[in-house]
Amino acid sequence: MGLLDMVTSMAGGVGGNNAQVGGGLMQELENRPGGFGSILQSFQNNGQGAAVQQWGQGNTAPADPNQVEQGLNGTGIIDSISQKTGVSQTMVKTGLAVLVPVLIHHLISQGHVDQQGQQMGTQPESGGLLSSILSRIA
Repeated sequence: MGLLDMVTSMAGGVGGNNAQVGGGLMQELENRPGGFGSILQSFQNNGQGAAVQQWGQGNTAPADPNQVEQGLNGTGIIDSISQKTGVSQTMVKTGLAVLVPVLIHHLISQGHVDQQGQQMGTQPESGGLLSSILSRIA
């Protein structure tokens, strides 16, 4: 059973969409050059460096969905997650607005990547990472 299948089977009730979106995001980042750091690089390259800095320092309040859309511009991540999960693009952006700040804080604070998205240590296992993130937003 793949990560997305596992998350989909567990998702339900409150936060079900966030779990599906999170599973889709983990799957996307695992398969991208740059891995998990690629999301930070995308935000940096799309003029959202200040947001990355705030999230890295622990300000993990949900972002504006439009800010997430701008930060991921050109990656196809929102589209891909929507197609894989069956969740509308609007709901994907809303879910990512909650998940991305927590994900970025975790990646930076645990020493997996630096503020620029460059890999530093070992990369986290996506299932455990997703569990950790979902537990913080529940």
